[in-house]
Amino acid sequence: MKKDVLVDLHLHSTFSDGRYTPTQLVEEAAAKGLAVIALTDHDSWNGVAEAQEAAAKCGVRVIAGVELGTQYEDDSVHILAYHVDMGCQALHAKMDEMRHGRERRLEKMLAKLASLGYYVEVEACDPKNRAVGRPHVAKALVAKGYFNTVQEVFDALLHRGGPAYVPQPKLAPDEAVALIHQAGGIAVLAHPSELSDGSLPERLLRSVPFDGLEVYHPSADAEAQTRWLRLAKELGLMVGGGSDFHAIPDRFPTQLGIWQVHYDDVKDVIEWK
Repeated sequence: MKKDVLVDLHLHSTFSDGRYTPTQLVEEAAAKGLAVIALTDHDSWNGVAEAQEAAAKCGVRVIAGVELGTQYEDDSVHILAYHVDMGCQALHAKMDEMRHGRERRLEKMLAKLASLGYYVEVEACDPKNRAVGRPHVAKALVAKGYFNTVQEVFDALLHRGGPAYVPQPKLAPDEAVALIHQAGGIAVLAHPSELSDGSLPERLLRSVPFDGLEVYHPSADAEAQTRWLRLAKELGLMVGGGSDFHAIPDRFPTQLGIWQVHYDDVKDVIEWK
């Protein structure tokens, strides 16, 4: 039994919008006693090889993952992919396309900000690596002294519908799940409590062939976890969980390991295959 073994199946690195390199994430995970982690950068698996190389020296297992951004109705729906074959050209090409779209989005956001009197520079994304998004823009605004925190930037300018908001190019959920399956992986609906429409998680899970549901996430309190566990059991879905750690000072969790997931609670995802 691995009841007391800690894991984290939702982590972001500098290959998307996290602040730790894959190596730093692995080393921090080892220091905090995590046995298994999954690197799930946005629309990119380019940091996985580095993470797995570092893990070989630290005794931590790294699952190959990615977090795909999709759109359904008025909600941004994130889907976690695990155990993907990184040689799958169909998924790789689609993620490259998505990151090109992020670059165009970045240009539009910066133009909107300039029209509002905010002048910042943000490093454009590398289509093979970093997926630049709103957090990078927000951090640039804080660094320039326009705002005190990233959250203030989102509240004032970058929230959905805000004066500097630009919609992100996204897949449809069923398209993303099909690509994940084509890559030999499993598709897990991420942080259902973050969806603005409370009925949407169940509707999606009943209509799209998901393999699992992320029950354990900082956005879900005990009542919500009970609800998602019940739904996962009813639909025969695997249970996932992770901290969604970005290493951003004013975004919880601020440190790896302070929000915990136990191996036994998500073992079906870890042991799949």
